[in-house]
Amino acid sequence: MQEAKRLHAHLITAGLHQQDHHLRKLITLYTSSLHHARLLFDAVHNPSTYLYNTMFRAYAASPTPLHALFLHRRMLRHGPPPDTYTFPFLLKACSALAYLYRGLELHCQALKFGLCSHVFVGNSLIHLYGSNLRMNSARRVFDEMAYRDIASWTTLLACYAHSGSVEAARKVFDKMPERSVVSYSAMIAGYVRGNRFREALDLFRELFSRDIEPSDSCVMSVLCACANLGALNVGRWVYSYVCQRNGGRVDSRIATALIDMFFKCGSIEHALRVFQEAKEKHVGEWTAMLSGLAMHGLGEQLIEAFEEMVGSGVKPNIVTFVALLSGCSHSGLVNEGLNYFDRMERDFGVEPTVEHFGCVVDLLGRAGLIDQAMRFISEMPFGPNAAIWGALLNACRVFKNVEIGELAAQWLIKDEPWNGALYITLLSLYRKAGRWEEVERVKMKMKEVGCRKDPGCSLIEVDGICYEFVGGDKSHPSAVYMSFNIGKMMMEFKENSEWIDLV
Repeated sequence: MQEAKRLHAHLITAGLHQQDHHLRKLITLYTSSLHHARLLFDAVHNPSTYLYNTMFRAYAASPTPLHALFLHRRMLRHGPPPDTYTFPFLLKACSALAYLYRGLELHCQALKFGLCSHVFVGNSLIHLYGSNLRMNSARRVFDEMAYRDIASWTTLLACYAHSGSVEAARKVFDKMPERSVVSYSAMIAGYVRGNRFREALDLFRELFSRDIEPSDSCVMSVLCACANLGALNVGRWVYSYVCQRNGGRVDSRIATALIDMFFKCGSIEHALRVFQEAKEKHVGEWTAMLSGLAMHGLGEQLIEAFEEMVGSGVKPNIVTFVALLSGCSHSGLVNEGLNYFDRMERDFGVEPTVEHFGCVVDLLGRAGLIDQAMRFISEMPFGPNAAIWGALLNACRVFKNVEIGELAAQWLIKDEPWNGALYITLLSLYRKAGRWEEVERVKMKMKEVGCRKDPGCSLIEVDGICYEFVGGDKSHPSAVYMSFNIGKMMMEFKENSEWIDLV
């Protein structure tokens, strides 16, 4: 900034402050402070297309991309004609703002000026339509492009993946004439977003087999897949690779993903090691740490870690308090959880959201304080959502509170009549209370609606490969062999139990 001011002063004293080639460099230097850049731009008598483009680029990448569109109106009225670089920046601003109809106007203008055939404009149009889930339009732009570079293919792939069309994204990926790390990252992220974690890891292995170095975003997607699959060995390998690649230094975002992954894979030791080795602990690392401790029911350690975080000067955010309250709930720390909830806004300036209220309902429900939980819900500043009613229903099932449990179930079933898990929970509630007529009534209702509970699923990692088993599924080649051994093991256990009872 100081360099820009010195150059600006020199140009003014030398009488060169209106010359275009000097202004280009100066405005580029000033784009770190858009207010100063705009003041300088407005002082130019007849700004060139290049200067307009410089401002468009700065605004499109800023938190205020709308200003690029305002400035474009001025360019249309008084400025020079656009060039091939003008529309990509403006379309990027429209994508960031989800301004589809403004983007359509820009598309028409690009056609009018004969600039749609340029690859940069085409790529930006694909991104605009894809980010607004207009995949037919995005595909049409792609198909009509006379020349496509690797960015064209990758942009279309990423848009399909973002829209949830993982199969369409994979077809684009397979047809690509060449692939970059960005292409692989986009496809892996699409698999992760679509909960197809094994395919994500398979593609990650293919990336390495082609000697392509993964980007940080790719590594984070892979760590997310490992966390969901419980693929601890793969996660440890990725951790080792990142440390080796970066000379022992781990980026803050990757460190957060590593902590989360190790906790979800059950390796508390590795999670603590990553956290302790982090040179700078930001709120992300602290929150991942608190979430992991909460996940494993380590309430006392959770509270100690939170107080240490606050003592180190790191300010907790909304997600931090979700982890803290959830940990108190799972550890039965009712008074501590209520105390932190009361302190959220008063001491830390964090306004409670519906998620925090849900954590408190779960906290009270798990402790059996169901009447207090109902009073808390009635005093909330907004209506309860499905998560809050679900937490209350589970508490009623455990503590056999049929009256309030029925109230919660009625609300949930009205909102999600196809959700079989709700009926199963209600059945369990009635069974525990000995309400057999109600059990039959719920079963009849399930048949009428045509819903059923999703089968159980378990995962196990062997030699770096994750195997998935679903209840009732016999498609695995070793299904018969495994069933035989499990049956044999259960018979032996039963015989041993009977022998112990006799002794």
